[in-house]
Amino acid sequence: MKKPIMKLQTKITIMITIVVIVSISIILPFITSSATRNVQETVEINIMNVAKIVSKTRTVREALIKGDPNKAIQPYVGSLLESSDHIEFIVVADMNGIRYSHPNPLRLGHRFVGGDQDKVIEEGETYISEAMGTLGKSIRAFTPIYDLDKGEQIGFVSVGTLIESIERAKKDALSNLILLVCIGMLVGIGGAFLLANNIKNTLMGLEPDEIIKLYNEKVGILDAIHEGIIAIDENIGITLINDSALNILQIKDKYKLKELMGRKITDIFQTSRLPHVLETGISEYDKEQRINDTIIVTNRVPIKNNGKIVGAIATFRDKTRITRLAEEVTGVKLIVDSLRANSHEFLNKLHVILGLLNIGEIKEARKYILNVTERQQQILSMVMKKVKDPTVAGLILGKFSRARELGIKIEVDEATWLDYSHKNIRSNALITLIGNIIENSFEAVSRNNKEEQFIRLRIEEMEDRIEIEIEDNGVGIKEKDIEKIFERGYTTKPESEGVGLDIVKKTIEMLRGNIYVSSKVGQGTVFKVVLPKED
Repeated sequence: MKKPIMKLQTKITIMITIVVIVSISIILPFITSSATRNVQETVEINIMNVAKIVSKTRTVREALIKGDPNKAIQPYVGSLLESSDHIEFIVVADMNGIRYSHPNPLRLGHRFVGGDQDKVIEEGETYISEAMGTLGKSIRAFTPIYDLDKGEQIGFVSVGTLIESIERAKKDALSNLILLVCIGMLVGIGGAFLLANNIKNTLMGLEPDEIIKLYNEKVGILDAIHEGIIAIDENIGITLINDSALNILQIKDKYKLKELMGRKITDIFQTSRLPHVLETGISEYDKEQRINDTIIVTNRVPIKNNGKIVGAIATFRDKTRITRLAEEVTGVKLIVDSLRANSHEFLNKLHVILGLLNIGEIKEARKYILNVTERQQQILSMVMKKVKDPTVAGLILGKFSRARELGIKIEVDEATWLDYSHKNIRSNALITLIGNIIENSFEAVSRNNKEEQFIRLRIEEMEDRIEIEIEDNGVGIKEKDIEKIFERGYTTKPESEGVGLDIVKKTIEMLRGNIYVSSKVGQGTVFKVVLPKED
């Protein structure tokens, strides 16, 4: 699998960092504009408030009415100027613009400079303007001073701040803002890293493509296995269930998989012991349990995360199917089938004899018994003479009976010979090979609709090997399907597990042997097995 160019943690960190930077970049112009505007507005409000306070001060009014003979205005304004922030000058002047206060005492008695004082003198307005004064370019607030007794304007107050000071204040505000932005970006980047690391830990260090791969593998596994699987969380809610479980629990027609997710296990499977396993944390293995008319074999184990039980999972399978597979694997089924065929054939012959006796045909009955006995004795003598291994001989005799039921003729090659023991090759392995291949040939021959149906068998034991050759005139196998017949699950027989030839191939591989298949569609198939004998 191709490795991702960038890890999830790095990708999340970069993406969140970009979002933070872009967001700040979009908002920053508005914030800076607002900050500088606030500085300007704060200064204007401040100088206007000071101007109004001075214009309403009794000391200033009375001194201005009398022409300030005691020089009281300058000391008062000077003390006020020292206690005020961001104010460069406070000027009190009469209606002729003659100054009675100024930061520079040498300017006292001189006319007000700037040309923006006309509206306050002529119209008595209160306003803010920007002009060039003796101290430099400044923002100035004007407000009139009135003689309250006569109701006449007697002068005005101008309070101002130099533009240079305002710009300096704006720069300070921007510097603080930029500092805060940088801190915010660092916090955002740090938060992005912590979030990405937390997500990585939550996902157990897995990358998205690895999670997708695990999910696809999980789905594939659930679809492939025949065992039923049910998992629950700590609240006994179902978190996982597969089709096989629905089939075994016999609820496939009642529920769909998606409908079961999150439902309590006790609502679906009342006798489940998963809640008990969840509570005790004790695993249970190979336990038998009855579900309706089906006996299952089940394993139940708790699911743990960092030592804490967070759920439980059960796998189970129909015991009947397990038994059937075990019989096929061990060869017991083949022996049982052979014995069943012998028993069935024996009962058929007894029924014939009984019928002949009931109708009084004693002579015919005697003749039938002698013929059957002679034919059976010939087969028995031939097989026992050529096959000394009693287990394999019993299997072959059973296949003769089975073949007669199916109307198929079995021929044993003259070269056939099998001793009692075969070094490393055990009898049950030979039963598995011969029995499964012959059964496969029975099925192929039964479908060919030919007048003559036969199977030829050769089992030849030599000093260094055993050769088994089974030929039939069945329907044959397409060349493209020859390799598939050894795959587990591949079958042309209804109600078959498709494990017979898979077991054959695995048994041969275990014995370090080889199997060769030649076939023509419509003509038949030859299986040849070569097994080396080793000490």
